[in-house]
Amino acid sequence: MSDNHSHDHDHGHHHHNHNDFTDYKAAVKAYRDSFASKEDVMNDAPDPAVRDMVRYMDEQGVENCFDRFDKQKPHCTFGLAGVCCKICSLGPCKITESSPRGTCGADADLIVARNLVRAAAGGVAAHGARAREVMLTLKKAAEGDVNLPILGKRKVMSVAAMFGLSTKDKTVEELAGEIADILLEEMSRTVPGPQKTLQAIAPPERQKTWEKLDLLPVGSYHEVFEALHQTTVGTQGDWRKVMDQFFRLGLAFSMNSMVGGSIAQDCLFGMPQRTTVKANLGTLKTDTVNIAIHGHAPMMATMVIETARKEKFVKMAEEAGATGVQFYGVGCSGLSTLYRQGDVIPLSNANGSELVIATGALDLWMTDIQGVFPGIIDVANRYRTVVVTTNESNRLPGAEHIGYRRELEEMDKLPELADQIVTRAIERFKNRRDVKRHIPPHEVEAEVGFNLNTLDHHYGCMEPVASALINGEIKGIIHLSGSTNTRIVFEKTIVDIVDILLKNNILVFTNGCASFPMAKLGYCSTKALNKCGDNLQRFLKGEIPPVWHFGESIDNAHAVGVFRAIANYSGHQMKDLPFASVTPEWFNEKGIDEALAYRMLGFDSYHCVHAPVQGSKNVQDFLYGGTTDLLGSCMNVDTDPQKIAEKIIADFNEARSNLCWR
Repeated sequence: MSDNHSHDHDHGHHHHNHNDFTDYKAAVKAYRDSFASKEDVMNDAPDPAVRDMVRYMDEQGVENCFDRFDKQKPHCTFGLAGVCCKICSLGPCKITESSPRGTCGADADLIVARNLVRAAAGGVAAHGARAREVMLTLKKAAEGDVNLPILGKRKVMSVAAMFGLSTKDKTVEELAGEIADILLEEMSRTVPGPQKTLQAIAPPERQKTWEKLDLLPVGSYHEVFEALHQTTVGTQGDWRKVMDQFFRLGLAFSMNSMVGGSIAQDCLFGMPQRTTVKANLGTLKTDTVNIAIHGHAPMMATMVIETARKEKFVKMAEEAGATGVQFYGVGCSGLSTLYRQGDVIPLSNANGSELVIATGALDLWMTDIQGVFPGIIDVANRYRTVVVTTNESNRLPGAEHIGYRRELEEMDKLPELADQIVTRAIERFKNRRDVKRHIPPHEVEAEVGFNLNTLDHHYGCMEPVASALINGEIKGIIHLSGSTNTRIVFEKTIVDIVDILLKNNILVFTNGCASFPMAKLGYCSTKALNKCGDNLQRFLKGEIPPVWHFGESIDNAHAVGVFRAIANYSGHQMKDLPFASVTPEWFNEKGIDEALAYRMLGFDSYHCVHAPVQGSKNVQDFLYGGTTDLLGSCMNVDTDPQKIAEKIIADFNEARSNLCWR
């Protein structure tokens, strides 16, 4: 990085004055006092099925994440503020007015920045590990090491063109293998060099911005490695330089872990298709073998669904007294299989998983990785639901394990493993007919599987959407994603914000955990058009829902593709348009990276949950507002969803005014 760049972003942080240390405790305690309770969830959650199940579990004396959250109160102010340092055993150290530095001399700014970067590194690793498994599976399928067809043939050809690969005399399988090698190399690279994915996907204006700021990543593995290295005790002592590494992690997450994983999945399994399904707990059947798919790596789930549809297992289920085998989705693996294979009913995200098990309706709960709370085992035991883990990175004490080894060397055994899982589910169905079912009678219709392909099929191209944005039928577009958080009444800020935005003619894209309340409360249906302002209703014409469901969390890549296509037709950069990233209730490390990835693209982000940065005024000011000059984007946080919605509307009005749009 040049000396000029260093001076440009000095902000006086090299001469930290201990007298500048502000007491963060009042702000953090006020934030802590706003946290929801289980009783709040029972009374105020927007989903009646959630209210019903939390109350039912309370009556049954069965613990869930809302009970455990209440038992953690009062939460540690040092942890909430980000000023607890456990990196080495000279501590742990905490920052207070009387002890403004840790044992090594690290101040609040450095400790908060280091903690934030370590969390972001965890998020890059999480989505990166998931992406690597799919990339490696694509490679094995291409080379014939695993009997999986390459279903996304058109995607393979388009990516080959994007990467500039010669296609002469090559099979789709050979090209898929080359693509997998490129994606794996960019994920694990240690030698700096041009990133084919980044160069092909990112707008040229953004690439110049990142290069000027010296933020271009080497690869996911390297940036996680470097983040952990810089934040070891006695290494990087400048909080502002730590934040540069934070930005590089955001780009690595976006280009390798997210886009790279999405490319591999689309090549292997084919592009998502628009489909209409029923959603919410009222869809649970009592006469079928019920299997829940839970997690973020859909390889095993895909095979299990195909296996259950074979005549052998259809007959086996009927002989056990069932009318068939039914699949339900919890988290991203459920969404991924839903819009590719159909007839997978979406029920809940991670925080609601225990509520789903407590219905007593699930015979087998199949998990892979991420968003799988260890607490599900206790609830599953209570209702005699067998939990099967399928991935070595996520083993649960008390669960049965039927999976391939972590090196993926046994991927060729997928059909055999799937046979075992379906057989186990049918056996469990026979042995738990006496378990009491409690199924809240709430179900709605939801349309899922939006992406550039399906929207081009509907509109011809993105020009009609861009025109509606320019003429004001659409005031702006948000991308709604992220998890749900027990600090907030379950799913409430998501619903409250969307209600206000739709009335103000703002179109909503969604995927991942935040998409579940949208699907199960009717927002992903044309029946929700009455929630919209007149202009947005006029644009939607009764043909398409006001919330466009793009699928699982990795489908951020598809949403960005649509944003970019709209921007191209508008003739403006994405950063200048009324676009925003909204993750109201994020809770995990991936959520930090997801919002950061959008800010790197020039989108402002909006949240009702604070990042753990309130203990450092410098880091908080820089993260929340100080990045505008660098990236053209900032982070907005308010625990009040109405204020967040009003802020989005005001910012969209300002963006439209700057563009001279009415």
